[in-house]
Amino acid sequence: MIINAGRIALGKMIKGESVNAFTYIDAGDGSDSSSISQTTLDHSVLTTRKSATPELVGNILIYSVDFTGSELGSNTISELGIFNASTGGDMLSRVTFNSIGPLAADETISFTFRLEVV
Repeated sequence: MIINAGRIALGKMIKGESVNAFTYIDAGDGSDSSSISQTTLDHSVLTTRKSATPELVGNILIYSVDFTGSELGSNTISELGIFNASTGGDMLSRVTFNSIGPLAADETISFTFRLEVV
């Protein structure tokens, strides 16, 4: 879901205003439904957001990101968000899913986040 802050940022981009690119992904363990007014994840489990530059295929932005067990610590994850800053900033979109983890320190989990712009 593209949330309000993301919609406003997209509108600014279309208008020609300068907006930071949405190239950071955060992971958390929140479990409530995404809300259009949400501005952050329910509860981030990362110490640093991951940089992820999307590929544009037609009207679909495709983000790929990997997390290691050592990055996630002993946490499970159940939400991902796309942001335009390494800290703070605007959230473009948030998704929730069934809880995954915890992972062993040497394990890796990969996500592909597809965002259709219509």
